[in-house]
Amino acid sequence: HIFIGSDDYNLHAINTISGRCSWKFNAGSPIRSTPLIAQDHVFFGTESGDFYSLDFSGKVRWRFSARRGITSSPIMNQGVIYVGSLDSTLYALEVKTGWVIWRFRLAKPSITTPCVYNNLLFTGAINGVIYCIDTSSAKEVWRFSTENQVTGSPIVYRDSLYCGSVDGNLYCLDYQSGRLRWKFPTRGPITGT
Repeated sequence: HIFIGSDDYNLHAINTISGRCSWKFNAGSPIRSTPLIAQDHVFFGTESGDFYSLDFSGKVRWRFSARRGITSSPIMNQGVIYVGSLDSTLYALEVKTGWVIWRFRLAKPSITTPCVYNNLLFTGAINGVIYCIDTSSAKEVWRFSTENQVTGSPIVYRDSLYCGSVDGNLYCLDYQSGRLRWKFPTRGPITGT
C-alpha cells in the first residue's frame, strides 16, 4: 500500500496494484504531514494536534495529542518517534505506546522534518533557528540563527549539516558545534530540502 493524508481528514491506504483505496481512516482534521512507515505501522500528525499510530489494516494502535497542529513529518530512530508541532515543542515518543519520553521547548513552531545523526537531533523553527538536541538527555547542544524562517528539513552528510532558510541561503554548519562553514545565497526563499 501507499499511504497518503489529505485535507479531506482521511489517511488513505491505496493498493499499489489496483490503485483503489483499500481503507481510509478519518482523523477528524486535515493531514499535512508525510506518513512514516515503520515496524508495520503508519505514523502521522494532523492539523488538530493528534498524532496517530495505525496498523496496516487502519486500526488505531495509539494516539498522542499535542496542544496545536502537527504538520511536521515524523522520523524514527532506535525505537523513538521524533516530531515537531505548531505548539513550539519537539516530542520524543516511544514507538510502541506513544508515551512521551521527553519534550523540548522551541522558541517558535516547527514544521520541518527532524533528522538524527550520531545521537544528535537537528530541526528548524519558524523563528529562523536551527537546533541541535542530544537525543539521550533532551538538552540543547547548540543553536544557529538564520535571517528568516527555517521550513525545510536539515540533513547531515559526513561531518556537515545542510539546511536552507526562507532568507534564501543554504547553510553548511559543522554538525557537532554549529559553527558556520559557508552559506550559499540563492535568489529566492528556500522552503524545502
